[in-house]
Amino acid sequence: MLPSLEKRLDEVNSPVRRKILSRFSKNKWPREVYGLLSDFFSRKGKSLRPVLCLECCRAIGGREQDALQAALAIELFHNFTLIHDDIEDCSLMRRGKPCLHVEYGVPLALNAGDGLFMTVWQEAMKMPGWRREQAMRMLLSAFTKVLEGQAVELGWYHNGKWDVGEREYYNVVRGKTGALIAASCEVGAFLGGADRRTCRALSEFGMGLGVGFQMIDDVLNVIGNERKYGKEIGGDLQEGKRTLITILALRKLKGREKRRLELILKKRVKSRRELAEAIALLRKSGAPKKVMGVAERIVELAVSKLSVLPESSHKQTLLQLAQYVTERQR
Repeated sequence: MLPSLEKRLDEVNSPVRRKILSRFSKNKWPREVYGLLSDFFSRKGKSLRPVLCLECCRAIGGREQDALQAALAIELFHNFTLIHDDIEDCSLMRRGKPCLHVEYGVPLALNAGDGLFMTVWQEAMKMPGWRREQAMRMLLSAFTKVLEGQAVELGWYHNGKWDVGEREYYNVVRGKTGALIAASCEVGAFLGGADRRTCRALSEFGMGLGVGFQMIDDVLNVIGNERKYGKEIGGDLQEGKRTLITILALRKLKGREKRRLELILKKRVKSRRELAEAIALLRKSGAPKKVMGVAERIVELAVSKLSVLPESSHKQTLLQLAQYVTERQR
């Protein structure tokens, strides 16, 4: 990330981060909840969603205060999903450190996630003005889509389903990743006073950004630098995730190579050697490069939706974020 963009994101997100850090103190009782959450939030994430919410609000002429509570609720919900997703996926690392369930055990991590979800609504209810009720409905709709997208994906694992098509993949990604980013933009604009056309355009911008983000995350999980990425390379393969990369690779590879990749992917537990072999086969298929190209085109189309906004520093931040999504290494 460019230092100028990182500085800008820190500036925009600083009121959200201050609220989070003040809410979750490691000394707050019971520490078995708040100590874990304090630890989790001490690991600085990208915080794209609250920034998108606040900048979309300000880009249409709204004030920071109009969307601050919504941005906070969105960031809390996102982090709640990360804690539970890590448990569901048996992940090992998050933001360069052991996942909460690795550090503290599944029961405490699960309970901390539950506590964080309750906090989401405590903060959402503090949204000011007459738009609060409709904004809460918009958030609830997005949160539900995240849940449903995750459920479908988990169902693939549970049922051993590997014949996943591209349309199924996109439907899941639009739910589990795209919906919350789309809502971040739409709710921010709505709370700032945008008309329906502008809200819809910014929702579409967010959806494209979210889908592209997830696709590039899939690529980085295969060919990224683990130190920069902050999670284990090959983690998606170890977890058995069905991504556009695996869909395209299984379509491209033939004969022995296809059978070997299928065999490795379907194994519940994979050795380091098998993961390395699977990554080599994915690279050979050309799927990571193709997926990256598709993601870049999706983000490019999303950027075109920003034409509804007047020129401003806030619009420039949104444009820079879109550029970051396609160029990021973590």
